[in-house]
Amino acid sequence: MKAHKGYLLFGAVCAVVLVLAGCRAEEQGRITNYQPGVYLGKLDTKLTDGQRRQLRQRSVYQGSGIAGGGGGSSAGTRDVPTPVGSAIDHSRLMIRARSQGGP
Repeated sequence: MKAHKGYLLFGAVCAVVLVLAGCRAEEQGRITNYQPGVYLGKLDTKLTDGQRRQLRQRSVYQGSGIAGGGGGSSAGTRDVPTPVGSAIDHSRLMIRARSQGGP
């Protein structure tokens, strides 16, 4: 009988701990009623001019390594695809198709 009361007491303590854990400060005020397509969170704060300047400068640093890196073929610009709607040199196209070994 004492073991039964011990299990009951242990279960009650666990239940109290679970209930109190749900009352933590970080659990209060959170969104529990979601609406599809509607943002219910806090509004973003506006950036200061200094923060905008720093972000622009960081984006310049991040883009500089890629944009000026070159890369690609050592043949120069002749391997660059022809933009849509521009004139196509059909003779070069036929030579390329033959060199690729079509049917």
